[in-house]
Amino acid sequence: MSVDIPAELAPFVERLIAERRFLTESEVLAEGLRLLQSQETLRAAVGQGFAQLDEGKSAAADTVFAKAEERIASIERAGRA
Repeated sequence: MSVDIPAELAPFVERLIAERRFLTESEVLAEGLRLLQSQETLRAAVGQGFAQLDEGKSAAADTVFAKAEERIASIERAGRA
């Protein structure tokens, strides 16, 4: 697969590589896709939560926040792997 980086994003990608945060453009793109995947996963989970609320299902706020923090940490760890 071949992709073109938009001209307005090229300096950003080049800076990330120059700073040695990534070694190649492909690594930058892969990380961006991992972040997008995490965002979509979170979006789906939030949608499911709203659907459950619409069905009259609920949980204690402390439980919800603890699970959310755990899930966010899990997604962030997976993104670094």
